[in-house]
This record gives sequence, C-alpha cells and structure tokens, in this order.
Amino acid sequence: MSGNGVNGDMEEFAELLRELKGRTNRSYAALAARSGVSASALHRYCSGASVPGDYEVLARFGRACGAGGEELLELHRRWVLADAERKRAVSRVLGRGVGGSVRGCRGRHGGRLTG
Repeated sequence: MSGNGVNGDMEEFAELLRELKGRTNRSYAALAARSGVSASALHRYCSGASVPGDYEVLARFGRACGAGGEELLELHRRWVLADAERKRAVSRVLGRGVGGSVRGCRGRHGGRLTG
C-alpha cells in the first residue's frame, strides 16, 4: 500500500502487525499472554481499528512474534506514521466541535477551553 489513501498509514501499520501475527500461528490470547497486552487490544491494532499511544506495547508484541531488530525498527517507523495519522484525524474531529467550533466547550473538570 502507498500510504496516500484514506487511513493509508494506519492500514500499512495494521498490515505489518497482521503479517507478524500470521507467521506465529498463535491466537490473540496466546500473544496477549506473551506480550502483556490484552487480546482485544491486539485485535483492534491488527484490524486497523486502533493505534496504541505507546510504542513499547508494540515492541513487546513484535518480540512475542519473533521480530528481529530491523523488523522492530520498521514497526516503529510505521507506528510513528499511523499515530500521526490518528492524531490528525482526532484533531479534525475536535476542530469541528459542536457547530464547527470548540470555543466555549467545557473540559472534563468544568474548566473552559478557549478556541
């Protein structure tokens, strides 16, 4: 994949995770036990539905799948790109806000956000 389409970087990231998982012949539950990440989280990452906020989660998954140094480096590269894409998507959604603006929204603790 080129990474230029909608969710391209996230899909390339998920594709690498699926490739790593696929060569292990292990279930999500077995990989979860080996990597210390929940099976449901691993499934979300491999399906492209989610990107973890911390690379260490992926490093543990990669090692559990038998990834070597070069593969872990490539995993990190793809994670950086996918995480940046995820952050841009969140920023677009937050930028719209209610009525197209975040001005006047209240934060979690009741404080006002200024836009």
